[in-house]
Amino acid sequence: MLVDFHMHTNVSDGTYMPRDLVALAKEKQIQAISITDHDEVGAYEQLTRDDRMGIQIYHGCEFSTYYHEKEVHVLGYQFSIDHPEIQEYIAHFKEVRRSRIHKMVDKCADAGYDISYEELVNTFTDAVSFGRPHIAQLLIAHGYVETVGEAFDTMLNPNGPCFVPKEKYEPQQAIDLIHRAGGIAVLAHPKLVENDTYVNELLDLPFDGVEVYHSSHSIKDSTKYRKIAETRGLLISGGSDFHGIQDRFPESIGLGEYEIQHEWVANFMKALQGA
Repeated sequence: MLVDFHMHTNVSDGTYMPRDLVALAKEKQIQAISITDHDEVGAYEQLTRDDRMGIQIYHGCEFSTYYHEKEVHVLGYQFSIDHPEIQEYIAHFKEVRRSRIHKMVDKCADAGYDISYEELVNTFTDAVSFGRPHIAQLLIAHGYVETVGEAFDTMLNPNGPCFVPKEKYEPQQAIDLIHRAGGIAVLAHPKLVENDTYVNELLDLPFDGVEVYHSSHSIKDSTKYRKIAETRGLLISGGSDFHGIQDRFPESIGLGEYEIQHEWVANFMKALQGA
């Protein structure tokens, strides 16, 4: 049985509409998923009863935080989507995200790249919100770069000319919010923290689990983080971090792509079912 507890839709910075992502998961024989859009839960209200048939879907969200000026993501699962503090958080960061992307597009224009926020809106008419991958695709369309990866490497990374940092939110704040709303808090893709001292310091916070299996993790990475999780008595989760963006691994999910077997994350699944 294949599972995937980390994926994105066009409600944040993915390319698939929520119901299309669910359909792809079914096609790829994934039997349990969570949509974890960045600071958003709007995907779930778009899913119909028919969409939810034949697959287990657990509520999720990827919360953006910072630790020692390093971006750290906190995955929240099975919290109450209607919790007032969750709704307040989502509304606030929706506006923050819109403002940030507008500023990034303006910085690109100031740097000599002929793109505009109006063009972004008119090009991605199906997008509920915009992210850096959308800016990257505009840059590709104008011939400034050839791939999304090149756009990130040269312009849209923290040292690039078009970058605008996110609003600072601390990991402890995200964990507390998830717990107050009745959910499970998981440290996302620890390899991408790029500092195992920080990872261990972060795991001194009241996390419930660690994303041991992730598309950026080698077998060696997953083995290391599994041992850390087991030593600390934490749940072990996994997800592809699929965005549906060409030339960004993984380009698809499930069978024949980035596969996560349910037995690798069995206790995590039990926790989801009990939350």
